[in-house]
Amino acid sequence: MPQEPISGNIHQTHSKNPFAVFAHQPEGVSFAGQEKDEKIILLLRPHLITLVPALFIIIVLLLAPVYVVPFLGLLGIDFRQSLNFIQSFLLTLVWYMFIFAYSFYRFIFWYFNIYLLTNERIIDFDFRGILHKETSYAPLGQIQDVSPKTIGFFGTFFHFGDVFIQTAAHKPEFEFHQVARPNEVADEILVEVRKEEAEPPGVVA
Repeated sequence: MPQEPISGNIHQTHSKNPFAVFAHQPEGVSFAGQEKDEKIILLLRPHLITLVPALFIIIVLLLAPVYVVPFLGLLGIDFRQSLNFIQSFLLTLVWYMFIFAYSFYRFIFWYFNIYLLTNERIIDFDFRGILHKETSYAPLGQIQDVSPKTIGFFGTFFHFGDVFIQTAAHKPEFEFHQVARPNEVADEILVEVRKEEAEPPGVVA
């Protein structure tokens, strides 16, 4: 049975969670180039479950001294005998600073990769590094097709997937990767597209 559009509920809520992965009309959020009467309908980030691989790596790195040093001892390599206290402290400090830097990078990479649906367009903010980010957008009037896709056990169980958007804009295809509730996202995009098509030219709802 086809899913009913969610516009009746989505516009009655306002998200205040700064770390939300699926935020209805987020409060206190704006972006460069936002028009005067342009309103953010949805703010999306990759689902939190996508951070699990990075979290696993961080845990392994944090525990590495616990199992690596004894293992090297079994091989006849004992750093504790060849390093004094200051050297051991500095080595440990550098190691955990590296872990912190990796954790921080993974967090900001997740936090700043954002997809927006406004009452005028869709916007894809791609964060590729501290000094490199890309922004792509397409007006709602140029959206031709929207296809949600959920694949695999984890996608079905945790309700996340991809939304593929075909447009007549400069960028012909947008992909909202690993977002929560992809069917609802697709429904809401189509609702906003229908609203835009019903507006007189030049009007911002």
